[in-house]
Amino acid sequence: MKSGLRIFLFCLIIFLLMHYRKYSYYNENYTIDQQELDYVNGNELYNQSNPLIITFIEKISLVSNIKKYNLYSSITIQEKEFIYNTNSNYLSHNNEILLIRSKKELVVEVINPKFKGKFKKITSKKANLSNFSLDKKHFNEVKSIALIIREYNILFIPRHWLFKFGSANIKVEMYLSNNIFTNMFKYI
Repeated sequence: MKSGLRIFLFCLIIFLLMHYRKYSYYNENYTIDQQELDYVNGNELYNQSNPLIITFIEKISLVSNIKKYNLYSSITIQEKEFIYNTNSNYLSHNNEILLIRSKKELVVEVINPKFKGKFKKITSKKANLSNFSLDKKHFNEVKSIALIIREYNILFIPRHWLFKFGSANIKVEMYLSNNIFTNMFKYI
């Protein structure tokens, strides 16, 4: 009995370490992917390490597109949809999936997680998003890419990436999901 428990615990630890590695991994290159909605697999979004622009969206709500095209993983246990009023803060998340859709053309500046040490956290999490500021002395040290998101396109932001909206006071639809691993690991 004890050897069976040891084997189970060993396998559980290996399983958790593999998922933690997947959770904490990010690509240090700036590669922006683009795909049509019909070809996006929700299970693959959990492993996606680059921002992704999803095109040819139906003109229905973000949540309706997510449900119709299964833009969530099979291990999702928690979902949250909300309207976010943009501001000038840098944002980040540690969720399984973050999808953003605007009904107007929108510029979103994305920053690789390798520059996160240059930022200062300014508030606690609100709506499962963390707010950051960037001191002027670090502006030249941080490299970013500005993405133009067309009307009704969906932007996927990977875990740990920073992003900032180019315009304030625009209402965007957001969708966040978590699985058991992201719920556990975000406290580490």
